[in-house]
Amino acid sequence: MFFLYNNMQKTKLKISPWLFILFLLIVPSSLYTILELNSMDDQEELYEGIYTNQLDAVLFSLNQFADDNVRAWINDIEKLNWTEGSQERNIKEWISNNPQCEHLLLLDHLNNNTSIDDTLLNEIEKEIKLKELEINKLNSYFNEGYRKVLGYDLNLEHYSLFVFIANLNGQLQQCAIVVDARRFISDILSPRMQRIAGENFVLSIRHVSSSEIVFSTLINTIPESVTEEKVIWLLPDYSIGIQPSGPTIKDVAQKRAYNNILFLVIVDLVLLIGAWFFYRNIRREINLAKIKSDFVSNVSHEIRTPLSLISMYAETLQMNRVKEEDKKHKYYGIIYREAQRLSGIVNNILNFSRIESGKRQFNFSPVDINDILNDVMRNYAYQIENKGFKVDVQLGDDIPLIQGDEEAIGESITNLIDNAIKYSKEIRSIEISTQINGDKVWLNVKDYGIGINSKEQKHIFDKFYRVTKGSLALHAKGSGLGLSIVKYIMHSHKGDIIVKSEENNGSTFSLIFPSNNY
Repeated sequence: MFFLYNNMQKTKLKISPWLFILFLLIVPSSLYTILELNSMDDQEELYEGIYTNQLDAVLFSLNQFADDNVRAWINDIEKLNWTEGSQERNIKEWISNNPQCEHLLLLDHLNNNTSIDDTLLNEIEKEIKLKELEINKLNSYFNEGYRKVLGYDLNLEHYSLFVFIANLNGQLQQCAIVVDARRFISDILSPRMQRIAGENFVLSIRHVSSSEIVFSTLINTIPESVTEEKVIWLLPDYSIGIQPSGPTIKDVAQKRAYNNILFLVIVDLVLLIGAWFFYRNIRREINLAKIKSDFVSNVSHEIRTPLSLISMYAETLQMNRVKEEDKKHKYYGIIYREAQRLSGIVNNILNFSRIESGKRQFNFSPVDINDILNDVMRNYAYQIENKGFKVDVQLGDDIPLIQGDEEAIGESITNLIDNAIKYSKEIRSIEISTQINGDKVWLNVKDYGIGINSKEQKHIFDKFYRVTKGSLALHAKGSGLGLSIVKYIMHSHKGDIIVKSEENNGSTFSLIFPSNNY
């Protein structure tokens, strides 16, 4: 159990803080997004329901208007004189006053009607026989105080049949009106539709069997689609369609949903970006705190070593424990070199401070890179010899002068040699060379030490950064400022520093100066 718990604890420690922050942000934002989308769906269904009901009300009013017109016809028919001598004349007069109507028929005397075409008569008889049960119910509706009008399509040209019960001179009769459906639409329905449509709607009538649009409130324009469509009660082969003149409720809802989703996505992205910046800044602060702590520790160690040596040899000399002059001279030399080393450490820190504050200044003049390298090697000879290193210096011929700060260039070379010494293992050999390559002057420092992997090569010129992979790198002390100072110096000289390295196969650092920069 202890083993499992231990493993679980180790697994927990491996969870990235970034994943934890993502979880804290994504879960609330995702829940909010889902709730908003559900809320939008409910609202859109509500709006669409209200809108559809409004459209249905418009269509209902048009159907009711058509029905009211036919009922007005029936009222006029009931007022006619239906005595045998004047019946035919009155029917003709009524039809002439209502040009949408072709014939007015009494169903009980249908076969006695000689004014109607045989083909049309046969079609009417067929339709009445087919709907006989439905038509016979009209009497019971009338007796209950409700006059119902039945409309049938005759499948003959554009004729429709309106069947109803009328009180003719005190007798209930089954009557029928043969109507020209197209004319009924154009004369009676179309003016009403134009008034209703106004600028808000587009109304149209379609012939169901042929799908032909026979009327539209948009002059000379056929609507591509309709939002709602209802069959005309009295003209079952025709339907009234309606659509908004502007965007449909579906279009509005889709646009609103799109805008809301886009807004939610943007909010989520902003939260994620904010979380990323927050995490990055926190991580940077943590890393910076660690780097500063390591820097103080490393610098303290580097300073303590020469101070200890200086203190030890100075104390020995002060107490006259050394009698031989040669030995005294040797101790003086050690004290001097350690003081120089301590001065170098302090100078590195001061130079970095001046760089950070923008106060580092350079005195440019034509200088010989070979002369600077020779001076550095003379000053560094003791440390190289003391560490057991062999240095092979190859000075290029005809190296042109470069425009540079002699002290700063020497500082750069010293830093590279110091790193080569620190990070070398068994093979204690360093190769230094100068050469001219095109219009550039190169100074190369090559070692056979632990090398630098490709991942860390991107960071070695960052301030405070130190290679820590491998036991030698961990024990090699330093401030982590050397290479960042070298990079700054090279950029100030309009030059560059590059590195070629493989892990466990050494490194080559090259300082590249423009040769015509004077």
